[in-house]
Amino acid sequence: MANVSIYAIAIILCLQTLITCLTSTIGQYIYGFYLETYPNSSNKTSNYTTITIYNSFYFFNEINNETNKCLQNDSSPNKDAQAWAQQHSANLFFWTNLMSSCPVIIMTYILGVYTPKLGKRFVLIIPLLGTIIQLTIWLLVIYFHLSEIWWYIAAFIVGLSGSSGLFGLTLNLIITENTLENERSSRFVRLGAMQTALSAIATVSIGYYIAWRGFIGLYWSGLFLQILSIIIVMIYFKTVDTNVDERIPLLSSINDQFQETSSNNCSHFLKVCTVFKLNQQSKKKTTSLYLILFSNIFFVLAVVSLSPFLWFLLNAPFCWTSKNIGNYSALGAISSAILSLLGMQLLTYIGTSDAIICVISNMCFCLTSLWNAFARYGWQLYVGLLINAFSSYQSPLTISMMSKWLEFHERNNAFTFVTEINTIISTFGSSFFNWLYARTVVNHRNLILFIAAGLGVIPCILNICLFLITRKMSDEELLSLSQSDTEPASCHLDNNILSDAGNPSCLIISSRSLTSSLRTSSMERSRTNSVDDNQLEEMINSSVNDLVSL
Repeated sequence: MANVSIYAIAIILCLQTLITCLTSTIGQYIYGFYLETYPNSSNKTSNYTTITIYNSFYFFNEINNETNKCLQNDSSPNKDAQAWAQQHSANLFFWTNLMSSCPVIIMTYILGVYTPKLGKRFVLIIPLLGTIIQLTIWLLVIYFHLSEIWWYIAAFIVGLSGSSGLFGLTLNLIITENTLENERSSRFVRLGAMQTALSAIATVSIGYYIAWRGFIGLYWSGLFLQILSIIIVMIYFKTVDTNVDERIPLLSSINDQFQETSSNNCSHFLKVCTVFKLNQQSKKKTTSLYLILFSNIFFVLAVVSLSPFLWFLLNAPFCWTSKNIGNYSALGAISSAILSLLGMQLLTYIGTSDAIICVISNMCFCLTSLWNAFARYGWQLYVGLLINAFSSYQSPLTISMMSKWLEFHERNNAFTFVTEINTIISTFGSSFFNWLYARTVVNHRNLILFIAAGLGVIPCILNICLFLITRKMSDEELLSLSQSDTEPASCHLDNNILSDAGNPSCLIISSRSLTSSLRTSSMERSRTNSVDDNQLEEMINSSVNDLVSL
């Protein structure tokens, strides 16, 4: 076991949570920038490009005033300015997401495979350096009024560094290696609770700070905190690469005899891609696995379709300010953490199956999307959070349900495949739906919400089919599936424990890291007596967090 202080790990997690909250405001800044520079504006537009470097600090601290001027009357010039700013903001994020998509997918896999050679500390630092470069470029763009291409360059560099996904993979591995097996679940729960509380406090505080001083101080703070993070990693994570398990890659493959410590990368890639091709397995098992896989795929796609939700809140009729968005995000995180946990405990207590829980989750997601689509007042959006709190069960239960049907040696590749699919959908899907919103905001601003509701129906139908297939199976049959191997798998493929709020359009700080471990561990204790399998699923689900968040 590596000897890294849990306090150092907690400090790094807190710093990264704060940085995530700080950088997630870039969408509001960009919208304010375009609203300020609307070509047909008669006030400040002509003087914008002539602002001196000295005055730019004051100017950009005051840019939030323009963001607050989302007028709700029927004046055509005001509507045109808002539509123009919405279109250009969404279009900019389409290209930035697209520029980072391919690098982040490729580098996450490559750096994960070569972690034994590079060292976990080195791989942990790479995403931090990428964020430092990104924040530096952002500040240069703000101060020197550089062209839009520099936003794309910053996104590409962050993608090359592996972004927060790679950081989460590595940090999860370090936490696992520094925790006794019987304490992992509770430790992940405590860290998740700390993350949720800190995110809620930070989002509220940031909203009021923007109203007071603007955006630029946030990015200087993020830059300083990221440099501090690198210093802490270099000083306190020295022993992280002395573990004997370092021979095993972060994205390692386990063969049937569990004797391989390394394999050909191409061969491993093919194994990952063909893990669900179960020719020798029963038809019921194969069908169930495919239903679980595709229900997860369409659910992730439905969630990603809401990536332009920030622009939706900034637009009429809501015209929300940074304070409104901060309060909404914080309340969403807290309500999701509490209500979703209580809901899972209740559903587990009455013996609801995993598939039905996922159906309930999908239905709540569809209802939330439709509710927000027809909302006209801010209080209606807050009411929608009560429904949204029960819409996040699909992601953590995907891993739980798969682990019941998979053999021990199949799980690692299966979870790798799910992680890669989620990453691809979240990166390319975010780009596409921002592009779509930019072209429909004028006449159909709530179209993305209807699309999200429609996509949410698909996993609901698939989970109903899964329930119909498995309802006649007894508990003993399900238990025999999950007990095919008694040795718990040390899966290093967990998704990011940090909220993947690198996309600035992500508003709700994800609280699944708090609730996931309790959901599955409580459910499994009530349905099986397999201690080893429970330990596996508690460890996996305590750190699994979808790469997309609302």
